[in-house]
Amino acid sequence: MNKQLAGYLFAGETIFGIKTVDSTFHESVSVESAVNPVVEPLKPVVIANIPNEISPSNAEASTKAFHSNKSLIIITNSLSESERDLLSKILISIKKHIENAEIIELSKTPDTRLSNYPSAKEIISFGIGMSKLGNDLLLYPYQIHLHQNVKYLLVDDFPAIQSNLKDEKRLLWAALKNMYQV
Repeated sequence: MNKQLAGYLFAGETIFGIKTVDSTFHESVSVESAVNPVVEPLKPVVIANIPNEISPSNAEASTKAFHSNKSLIIITNSLSESERDLLSKILISIKKHIENAEIIELSKTPDTRLSNYPSAKEIISFGIGMSKLGNDLLLYPYQIHLHQNVKYLLVDDFPAIQSNLKDEKRLLWAALKNMYQV
């Protein structure tokens, strides 16, 4: 089993190391073959020298990330003015307003985690996979995924939707109609 597969299969699980009486660690040991096995949980890593203060320049961004009360989260790599206009039209078509959505631009805040937005009920990602946001959900484009009372929708990025070479606008509209019962 490779490291990525193990990480996917055991995400969020506590992993135990098995030591035998002679204190040697066996990577793959069956309980029957171990002599007096002792199961010990792995010890957490402690990171020292973390500043307790938030600098004034980062205070607003930090507060916004952890205290956002918006239920609609829009994720994109970057958002030009024409793309912002397109997003506004998309949201109006589903009876939402751009002011009521939290827009996350990864080009401005690359270390964003979805766990920073506990009030999120609907997450629409424009070309950004969930792994970049600290989430291990596997999403299929233009298909709604419901996980822990949060609706996720992964669609193409804005340049692809604007060019509409593979009928992305129709696919987006169909997915949004299904998501919002429009």
